[in-house]
Amino acid sequence: MTPAPTCKRCRGARWVCENHPDRPWSADTGCEYCGAGAGMICPDCNPADGFTHPILPPGFVEDDDSGIRN
Repeated sequence: MTPAPTCKRCRGARWVCENHPDRPWSADTGCEYCGAGAGMICPDCNPADGFTHPILPPGFVEDDDSGIRN
């Protein structure tokens, strides 16, 4: 059986580092290169537009924006 292809940019994480967009990003460990930074969707395998939502990292919790803002 042939293994499923893996994205060369994010190596299957579906997220990349915002500062290093050629490096995978994990919600648990951050960027594999700098260990920090915000994540962004991988433009190669996790595209999002007005109709398609990106695949979110495991354990992602959406902010509640319906409450009072300071």
